[in-house]
Amino acid sequence: MEWYNKLKAHSTILSNMASLGLLQIANYLIPLAVIPFIVRGLGVDMIGKVSYAQNIIQYFTIFITFGFEYSATKEISIHKDDKEKTKEIFWSVIIIKLLLLITSFFIFICLSLFWGKIQNDLPLYLTIFAINIGFTLFPTWFFQGIEEMKSMAIINFLIKLFGTGLSVFFINSPEDYLVYAGMPSIAYAIFGLGAFIYVIKKHNLSYANVSLKSIKEQCIISFPIFLNTFFTTFYTTANITILGFFVGDHEVGIYSGAHKIIMSILMVTSMPINIAIFPSISRKMAESKKEGLHYFITIGKYAILASLLVSVLTYIFSPILVSIFLGEAFANSIPVLKLFSCLPFLVITASLCTVQGLYGLGFQKYAPFMGLTVGIICILLNLILIPRLEIYGAATAWIIAQALEIIISGTIIFYKCRSYES
Repeated sequence: MEWYNKLKAHSTILSNMASLGLLQIANYLIPLAVIPFIVRGLGVDMIGKVSYAQNIIQYFTIFITFGFEYSATKEISIHKDDKEKTKEIFWSVIIIKLLLLITSFFIFICLSLFWGKIQNDLPLYLTIFAINIGFTLFPTWFFQGIEEMKSMAIINFLIKLFGTGLSVFFINSPEDYLVYAGMPSIAYAIFGLGAFIYVIKKHNLSYANVSLKSIKEQCIISFPIFLNTFFTTFYTTANITILGFFVGDHEVGIYSGAHKIIMSILMVTSMPINIAIFPSISRKMAESKKEGLHYFITIGKYAILASLLVSVLTYIFSPILVSIFLGEAFANSIPVLKLFSCLPFLVITASLCTVQGLYGLGFQKYAPFMGLTVGIICILLNLILIPRLEIYGAATAWIIAQALEIIISGTIIFYKCRSYES
Protein backbone atom coordinates (compact mmCIF):
# COMPACT_ATOMS: atom_id res chain seq x y z
CA MET A 1 0.00 0.00 0.00
CA GLU A 2 3.04 2.25 0.01
CA TRP A 3 2.50 3.18 -3.61
CA TYR A 4 -1.10 4.11 -2.81
CA ASN A 5 -0.02 6.38 0.05
CA LYS A 6 2.47 8.11 -2.24
CA LEU A 7 -0.20 8.69 -4.86
CA LYS A 8 -2.57 10.01 -2.22
CA ALA A 9 0.08 12.39 -0.89
CA HIS A 10 0.45 13.89 -4.36
CA SER A 11 -3.25 13.69 -5.27
CA THR A 12 -3.65 17.44 -5.79
CA ILE A 13 -0.70 17.64 -8.15
CA LEU A 14 -1.73 14.50 -10.04
CA SER A 15 -5.27 15.83 -10.38
CA ASN A 16 -4.00 19.18 -11.64
CA MET A 17 -1.63 17.50 -14.09
CA ALA A 18 -4.34 15.16 -15.37
CA SER A 19 -6.92 17.89 -15.94
CA LEU A 20 -4.35 20.19 -17.49
CA GLY A 21 -2.94 17.43 -19.64
CA LEU A 22 -6.30 16.41 -21.07
CA LEU A 23 -7.41 19.98 -21.68
CA GLN A 24 -4.03 21.00 -23.08
CA ILE A 25 -4.30 18.19 -25.60
CA ALA A 26 -7.54 19.75 -26.79
CA ASN A 27 -6.03 23.24 -26.66
CA TYR A 28 -3.12 22.38 -28.92
CA LEU A 29 -4.68 19.73 -31.11
CA ILE A 30 -7.35 22.21 -32.21
CA PRO A 31 -4.83 24.53 -33.94
CA LEU A 32 -3.06 21.54 -35.50
CA ALA A 33 -6.30 19.91 -36.63
CA VAL A 34 -7.36 22.99 -38.57
CA ILE A 35 -3.99 23.50 -40.30
CA PRO A 36 -4.81 21.26 -43.33
CA PHE A 37 -7.97 23.31 -43.91
CA ILE A 38 -6.12 26.60 -43.42
CA VAL A 39 -3.32 25.58 -45.78
CA ARG A 40 -5.77 24.78 -48.56
CA GLY A 41 -7.20 28.26 -48.16
CA LEU A 42 -4.10 30.35 -47.47
CA GLY A 43 -1.23 28.32 -48.92
CA VAL A 44 2.19 27.62 -47.39
CA ASP A 45 3.55 31.08 -48.29
CA MET A 46 0.79 32.98 -46.49
CA ILE A 47 1.12 30.65 -43.48
CA GLY A 48 4.79 31.65 -43.45
CA LYS A 49 3.92 35.36 -43.60
CA VAL A 50 1.46 35.15 -40.71
CA SER A 51 3.79 32.92 -38.65
CA TYR A 52 6.60 35.44 -39.05
CA ALA A 53 4.36 38.31 -37.90
CA GLN A 54 3.25 36.24 -34.89
CA ASN A 55 6.90 35.59 -34.13
CA ILE A 56 7.70 39.33 -34.02
CA ILE A 57 4.69 40.19 -31.85
CA GLN A 58 5.68 37.46 -29.40
CA TYR A 59 8.54 39.66 -28.18
CA PHE A 60 6.00 42.28 -27.07
CA THR A 61 3.93 39.57 -25.36
CA ILE A 62 6.96 38.50 -23.33
CA PHE A 63 7.57 42.12 -22.33
CA ILE A 64 3.94 42.51 -21.19
CA THR A 65 3.76 39.26 -19.22
CA PHE A 66 7.08 40.26 -17.57
CA GLY A 67 7.68 36.87 -15.95
CA PHE A 68 4.59 37.14 -13.74
CA GLU A 69 3.54 33.60 -14.72
CA TYR A 70 6.22 32.47 -12.28
CA SER A 71 6.94 35.35 -9.87
CA ALA A 72 3.29 36.28 -9.21
CA THR A 73 2.31 32.60 -9.16
CA LYS A 74 4.84 32.04 -6.39
CA GLU A 75 3.69 35.11 -4.44
CA ILE A 76 0.01 34.17 -4.70
CA SER A 77 0.80 30.57 -3.77
CA ILE A 78 2.64 31.62 -0.60
CA HIS A 79 0.10 34.28 0.49
CA LYS A 80 -3.16 32.76 -0.80
CA ASP A 81 -4.57 32.46 2.73
CA ASP A 82 -3.97 36.18 3.34
CA LYS A 83 -6.86 37.92 1.56
CA GLU A 84 -5.48 41.46 1.81
CA LYS A 85 -2.02 40.47 0.62
CA THR A 86 -3.50 38.47 -2.24
CA LYS A 87 -5.58 41.47 -3.30
CA GLU A 88 -2.53 43.72 -3.15
CA ILE A 89 -0.48 41.34 -5.32
CA PHE A 90 -3.33 40.91 -7.81
CA TRP A 91 -3.90 44.60 -8.49
CA SER A 92 -0.20 45.44 -8.45
CA VAL A 93 0.41 42.93 -11.22
CA ILE A 94 -2.60 44.09 -13.27
CA ILE A 95 -1.52 47.75 -13.07
CA ILE A 96 2.04 46.88 -14.12
CA LYS A 97 0.80 44.83 -17.07
CA LEU A 98 -1.49 47.64 -18.25
CA LEU A 99 1.44 50.06 -18.16
CA LEU A 100 3.59 47.55 -20.05
CA LEU A 101 0.84 47.14 -22.68
CA ILE A 102 0.76 50.90 -23.32
CA THR A 103 4.56 51.07 -23.43
CA SER A 104 4.85 48.11 -25.81
CA PHE A 105 2.29 49.62 -28.20
CA PHE A 106 4.29 52.86 -28.31
CA ILE A 107 7.47 50.87 -29.07
CA PHE A 108 5.63 48.91 -31.75
CA ILE A 109 4.45 52.10 -33.50
CA CYS A 110 7.99 53.52 -33.43
CA LEU A 111 9.36 50.25 -34.84
CA SER A 112 6.79 50.25 -37.64
CA LEU A 113 8.07 53.64 -38.80
CA PHE A 114 11.52 52.28 -39.50
CA TRP A 115 11.10 48.58 -40.39
CA GLY A 116 9.81 48.05 -43.92
CA LYS A 117 8.62 44.49 -43.21
CA ILE A 118 6.10 45.80 -40.67
CA GLN A 119 5.21 48.85 -42.79
CA ASN A 120 4.32 46.64 -45.75
CA ASP A 121 1.94 44.51 -43.66
CA LEU A 122 0.92 46.93 -40.91
CA PRO A 123 -2.75 45.74 -40.73
CA LEU A 124 -1.49 42.18 -40.20
CA TYR A 125 0.91 43.16 -37.41
CA LEU A 126 -1.66 45.39 -35.69
CA THR A 127 -4.25 42.61 -35.82
CA ILE A 128 -1.86 40.15 -34.18
CA PHE A 129 -0.62 42.73 -31.67
CA ALA A 130 -4.18 43.03 -30.33
CA ILE A 131 -3.79 39.58 -28.75
CA ASN A 132 -1.78 41.31 -26.02
CA ILE A 133 -4.97 42.86 -24.64
CA GLY A 134 -6.04 39.36 -23.68
CA PHE A 135 -2.63 38.45 -22.26
CA THR A 136 -2.76 41.59 -20.12
CA LEU A 137 -6.14 40.78 -18.59
CA PHE A 138 -6.06 36.98 -18.38
CA PRO A 139 -4.74 36.26 -14.83
CA THR A 140 -3.06 32.93 -15.61
CA TRP A 141 -0.64 33.52 -12.75
CA PHE A 142 -3.53 33.91 -10.26
CA PHE A 143 -5.17 30.64 -11.32
CA GLN A 144 -1.83 28.88 -10.99
CA GLY A 145 -1.08 30.42 -7.60
CA ILE A 146 -4.35 29.27 -6.03
CA GLU A 147 -4.05 25.96 -7.96
CA GLU A 148 -7.40 26.39 -9.69
CA MET A 149 -6.05 24.70 -12.80
CA LYS A 150 -9.30 23.33 -14.17
CA SER A 151 -10.94 26.74 -14.62
CA MET A 152 -7.84 28.15 -16.29
CA ALA A 153 -7.54 25.18 -18.65
CA ILE A 154 -11.22 25.38 -19.62
CA ILE A 155 -10.89 29.07 -20.49
CA ASN A 156 -7.78 28.29 -22.54
CA PHE A 157 -9.74 25.58 -24.34
CA LEU A 158 -12.53 28.04 -25.20
CA ILE A 159 -9.96 30.54 -26.48
CA LYS A 160 -8.49 27.93 -28.82
CA LEU A 161 -11.91 26.70 -29.89
CA PHE A 162 -13.26 30.15 -30.81
CA GLY A 163 -9.94 31.70 -31.79
CA THR A 164 -8.65 28.94 -34.02
CA GLY A 165 -11.19 26.14 -34.38
CA LEU A 166 -13.87 28.31 -35.97
CA SER A 167 -11.43 29.80 -38.48
CA VAL A 168 -11.96 26.81 -40.82
CA PHE A 169 -15.39 28.23 -41.64
CA PHE A 170 -14.03 31.62 -42.69
CA ILE A 171 -10.79 30.85 -44.57
CA ASN A 172 -11.36 30.29 -48.29
CA SER A 173 -8.54 32.14 -50.07
CA PRO A 174 -5.15 33.81 -49.40
CA GLU A 175 -6.99 37.12 -49.00
CA ASP A 176 -8.50 35.80 -45.75
CA TYR A 177 -5.14 35.84 -43.92
CA LEU A 178 -6.25 38.76 -41.70
CA VAL A 179 -9.21 36.69 -40.50
CA TYR A 180 -6.86 33.82 -39.64
CA ALA A 181 -4.53 36.21 -37.78
CA GLY A 182 -7.30 38.18 -36.07
CA MET A 183 -9.56 35.51 -34.61
CA PRO A 184 -7.11 34.49 -31.82
CA SER A 185 -6.74 38.18 -30.87
CA ILE A 186 -10.51 38.59 -30.57
CA ALA A 187 -10.85 35.35 -28.58
CA TYR A 188 -8.05 36.23 -26.16
CA ALA A 189 -9.49 39.71 -25.58
CA ILE A 190 -13.03 38.46 -24.90
CA PHE A 191 -12.16 35.46 -22.73
CA GLY A 192 -9.28 37.29 -21.06
CA LEU A 193 -11.72 39.96 -19.92
CA GLY A 194 -14.17 37.25 -18.86
CA ALA A 195 -11.51 35.47 -16.78
CA PHE A 196 -10.49 38.79 -15.23
CA ILE A 197 -14.07 39.52 -14.11
CA TYR A 198 -14.56 35.91 -12.98
CA VAL A 199 -11.63 35.87 -10.53
CA ILE A 200 -12.54 39.31 -9.14
CA LYS A 201 -16.09 38.22 -8.35
CA LYS A 202 -15.39 34.66 -7.21
CA HIS A 203 -12.43 35.53 -4.99
CA ASN A 204 -13.67 38.93 -3.82
CA LEU A 205 -10.78 40.87 -5.32
CA SER A 206 -12.46 44.26 -5.40
CA TYR A 207 -10.07 47.04 -6.32
CA ALA A 208 -7.74 48.11 -3.54
CA ASN A 209 -5.47 51.13 -3.52
CA VAL A 210 -2.06 49.84 -4.45
CA SER A 211 0.99 51.63 -3.16
CA LEU A 212 3.96 52.49 -5.32
CA LYS A 213 6.01 50.37 -2.94
CA SER A 214 3.92 47.29 -3.74
CA ILE A 215 4.23 47.86 -7.50
CA LYS A 216 7.97 48.33 -7.16
CA GLU A 217 8.21 45.16 -5.06
CA GLN A 218 6.46 43.05 -7.71
CA CYS A 219 8.67 44.50 -10.44
CA ILE A 220 11.84 43.71 -8.48
CA ILE A 221 10.72 40.14 -7.77
CA SER A 222 9.74 39.49 -11.38
CA PHE A 223 12.54 41.34 -13.17
CA PRO A 224 15.18 38.54 -13.02
CA ILE A 225 12.60 36.05 -14.30
CA PHE A 226 11.54 38.45 -17.07
CA LEU A 227 15.16 38.88 -18.17
CA ASN A 228 15.73 35.14 -18.26
CA THR A 229 12.44 34.59 -20.13
CA PHE A 230 13.35 37.29 -22.61
CA PHE A 231 16.81 35.84 -23.21
CA THR A 232 15.58 32.25 -23.46
CA THR A 233 13.00 33.38 -26.00
CA PHE A 234 15.85 33.34 -28.47
CA TYR A 235 15.80 29.53 -28.31
CA THR A 236 12.35 29.34 -29.88
CA THR A 237 11.67 32.69 -31.56
CA ALA A 238 14.94 34.29 -32.63
CA ASN A 239 15.57 31.41 -35.02
CA ILE A 240 12.38 32.28 -36.95
CA THR A 241 13.16 36.01 -36.70
CA ILE A 242 16.65 35.56 -38.13
CA LEU A 243 15.44 32.93 -40.62
CA GLY A 244 13.12 35.53 -42.16
CA PHE A 245 16.13 37.65 -43.16
CA PHE A 246 17.70 34.82 -45.18
CA VAL A 247 14.81 32.83 -46.69
CA GLY A 248 11.39 33.55 -48.17
CA ASP A 249 7.87 33.05 -46.82
CA HIS A 250 7.69 29.51 -48.25
CA GLU A 251 10.73 28.26 -46.31
CA VAL A 252 9.50 30.04 -43.18
CA GLY A 253 6.17 28.25 -43.69
CA ILE A 254 7.89 24.83 -43.94
CA TYR A 255 9.86 25.52 -40.76
CA SER A 256 6.78 26.90 -39.01
CA GLY A 257 4.84 23.73 -39.84
CA ALA A 258 7.32 21.53 -37.95
CA HIS A 259 7.58 24.22 -35.26
CA LYS A 260 3.80 24.19 -34.70
CA ILE A 261 3.79 20.43 -34.18
CA ILE A 262 6.74 20.34 -31.78
CA MET A 263 5.43 23.32 -29.82
CA SER A 264 2.07 21.58 -29.47
CA ILE A 265 3.83 18.46 -28.17
CA LEU A 266 5.86 20.58 -25.76
CA MET A 267 2.79 22.42 -24.50
CA VAL A 268 0.83 19.22 -23.98
CA THR A 269 3.72 17.64 -22.04
CA SER A 270 5.83 20.35 -20.39
CA MET A 271 3.19 22.97 -19.52
CA PRO A 272 1.04 20.71 -17.30
CA ILE A 273 4.19 19.62 -15.45
CA ASN A 274 5.40 23.19 -14.90
CA ILE A 275 2.03 24.64 -13.91
CA ALA A 276 1.06 21.79 -11.59
CA ILE A 277 4.40 21.38 -9.79
CA PHE A 278 5.66 24.95 -9.46
CA PRO A 279 3.25 26.22 -6.74
CA SER A 280 3.85 23.15 -4.53
CA ILE A 281 7.62 23.30 -4.89
CA SER A 282 7.50 27.01 -3.97
CA ARG A 283 5.49 26.24 -0.82
CA LYS A 284 7.64 23.29 0.21
CA MET A 285 10.82 25.33 -0.27
CA ALA A 286 9.33 28.12 1.86
CA GLU A 287 8.69 25.56 4.62
CA SER A 288 11.94 23.58 4.37
CA LYS A 289 14.81 23.87 1.90
CA LYS A 290 15.86 20.26 2.47
CA GLU A 291 12.37 18.77 2.01
CA GLY A 292 11.73 21.01 -0.97
CA LEU A 293 14.91 19.82 -2.66
CA HIS A 294 14.04 16.17 -2.02
CA TYR A 295 10.57 16.75 -3.49
CA PHE A 296 12.09 18.49 -6.53
CA ILE A 297 14.45 15.56 -7.22
CA THR A 298 11.71 12.93 -6.80
CA ILE A 299 9.30 14.65 -9.18
CA GLY A 300 12.11 15.43 -11.64
CA LYS A 301 13.09 11.77 -12.13
CA TYR A 302 9.62 10.76 -13.30
CA ALA A 303 9.24 13.82 -15.53
CA ILE A 304 12.57 13.19 -17.30
CA LEU A 305 11.74 9.53 -17.96
CA ALA A 306 8.38 10.54 -19.42
CA SER A 307 10.06 13.17 -21.63
CA LEU A 308 12.44 10.57 -23.10
CA LEU A 309 9.48 8.46 -24.14
CA VAL A 310 7.80 11.46 -25.77
CA SER A 311 10.98 12.24 -27.77
CA VAL A 312 11.27 8.68 -29.07
CA LEU A 313 7.61 8.57 -30.10
CA THR A 314 7.89 11.97 -31.81
CA TYR A 315 10.81 10.76 -33.95
CA ILE A 316 9.07 7.51 -34.92
CA PHE A 317 5.76 9.13 -35.82
CA SER A 318 7.09 12.33 -37.46
CA PRO A 319 5.93 11.39 -41.00
CA ILE A 320 2.46 10.48 -39.72
CA LEU A 321 2.16 13.65 -37.63
CA VAL A 322 3.09 15.86 -40.58
CA SER A 323 0.74 13.99 -42.91
CA ILE A 324 -2.22 14.20 -40.52
CA PHE A 325 -1.84 17.72 -39.17
CA LEU A 326 -0.12 19.62 -41.98
CA GLY A 327 -0.87 17.73 -45.19
CA GLU A 328 1.18 16.96 -48.28
CA ALA A 329 2.11 20.60 -48.85
CA PHE A 330 4.35 20.36 -45.76
CA ALA A 331 6.19 17.13 -46.70
CA ASN A 332 9.53 18.96 -46.36
CA SER A 333 8.69 19.58 -42.69
CA ILE A 334 9.26 15.88 -41.86
CA PRO A 335 13.10 16.01 -41.58
CA VAL A 336 12.83 19.21 -39.54
CA LEU A 337 10.37 17.56 -37.14
CA LYS A 338 12.69 14.55 -36.80
CA LEU A 339 15.47 16.94 -35.85
CA PHE A 340 13.10 18.58 -33.34
CA SER A 341 12.17 15.21 -31.80
CA CYS A 342 14.87 15.49 -29.10
CA LEU A 343 13.29 18.71 -27.80
CA PRO A 344 10.63 17.19 -25.51
CA PHE A 345 13.44 15.62 -23.46
CA LEU A 346 15.62 18.76 -23.60
CA VAL A 347 12.86 21.31 -22.95
CA ILE A 348 11.20 19.42 -20.09
CA THR A 349 14.58 18.80 -18.45
CA ALA A 350 15.54 22.46 -18.94
CA SER A 351 12.19 23.59 -17.52
CA LEU A 352 12.71 21.41 -14.47
CA CYS A 353 16.16 22.91 -13.91
CA THR A 354 15.11 26.51 -14.57
CA VAL A 355 11.44 26.92 -13.61
CA GLN A 356 11.19 24.31 -10.87
CA GLY A 357 14.85 24.54 -9.91
CA LEU A 358 16.18 28.09 -10.08
CA TYR A 359 12.77 29.76 -9.55
CA GLY A 360 11.20 27.29 -7.16
CA LEU A 361 14.34 26.85 -5.06
CA GLY A 362 14.84 30.61 -4.82
CA PHE A 363 17.86 30.99 -7.12
CA GLN A 364 16.16 33.21 -9.69
CA LYS A 365 18.91 35.83 -9.39
CA TYR A 366 21.15 33.53 -11.43
CA ALA A 367 18.59 33.10 -14.20
CA PRO A 368 19.28 36.34 -16.14
CA PHE A 369 23.00 35.61 -16.37
CA MET A 370 22.33 32.10 -17.57
CA GLY A 371 19.69 33.31 -20.03
CA LEU A 372 21.95 36.07 -21.36
CA THR A 373 24.84 33.68 -21.87
CA VAL A 374 22.79 31.03 -23.65
CA GLY A 375 20.80 33.67 -25.57
CA ILE A 376 23.95 35.27 -27.00
CA ILE A 377 25.35 31.87 -27.96
CA CYS A 378 22.03 30.96 -29.59
CA ILE A 379 21.97 34.16 -31.67
CA LEU A 380 25.54 33.58 -32.81
CA LEU A 381 24.70 30.00 -33.74
CA ASN A 382 21.69 31.17 -35.74
CA LEU A 383 23.76 33.76 -37.59
CA ILE A 384 26.42 31.16 -38.38
CA LEU A 385 24.22 28.17 -39.19
CA ILE A 386 21.18 29.67 -40.95
CA PRO A 387 23.10 31.15 -43.94
CA ARG A 388 24.66 27.71 -44.48
CA LEU A 389 21.93 25.25 -43.46
CA GLU A 390 18.83 27.49 -43.61
CA ILE A 391 15.89 25.87 -41.76
CA TYR A 392 18.07 23.04 -40.44
CA GLY A 393 20.52 25.58 -39.07
CA ALA A 394 17.71 27.31 -37.14
CA ALA A 395 16.58 23.97 -35.68
CA THR A 396 20.12 22.97 -34.69
CA ALA A 397 20.75 26.30 -32.93
CA TRP A 398 17.61 25.82 -30.81
CA ILE A 399 18.65 22.28 -29.83
CA ILE A 400 22.16 23.33 -28.79
CA ALA A 401 20.78 26.26 -26.78
CA GLN A 402 18.43 23.99 -24.81
CA ALA A 403 21.28 21.61 -24.02
CA LEU A 404 23.40 24.52 -22.77
CA GLU A 405 20.55 25.71 -20.51
CA ILE A 406 20.40 22.28 -18.87
CA ILE A 407 24.15 22.18 -18.30
CA ILE A 408 24.37 25.67 -16.79
CA SER A 409 21.21 25.61 -14.64
CA GLY A 410 21.90 22.04 -13.50
CA THR A 411 25.41 23.01 -12.43
CA ILE A 412 24.11 26.00 -10.42
CA ILE A 413 21.51 23.86 -8.65
CA PHE A 414 24.03 21.10 -7.88
CA TYR A 415 26.55 23.41 -6.23
CA LYS A 416 24.02 25.63 -4.43
CA CYS A 417 22.00 22.75 -3.00
CA ARG A 418 24.78 20.62 -1.57
CA SER A 419 24.39 22.34 1.80
CA TYR A 420 20.71 21.30 1.98
CA GLU A 421 21.59 17.61 1.83
CA SER A 422 23.98 17.72 4.78
